[in-house]
Amino acid sequence: MAGALWLMATWSVSWGRTAPEVAQALGSHPQTARKRLLRLEELFGDRLADPRFRFEALPALRTHASRANAG
Repeated sequence: MAGALWLMATWSVSWGRTAPEVAQALGSHPQTARKRLLRLEELFGDRLADPRFRFEALPALRTHASRANAG
């Protein structure tokens, strides 16, 4: 899965889940999921815990992923 698309998928299934649970949901290795979750924390920090931020940011991330995969 490409970087932006993988990040979007991780974002969408990560709410309240552990790295192994995210890995299982995405069909990946737990360490890969852990790295992606850490990357999300680096990018968004404490805002990840804000439901409103997650709601508003997901469409932007989805748009970015679709553009990255189109080109």
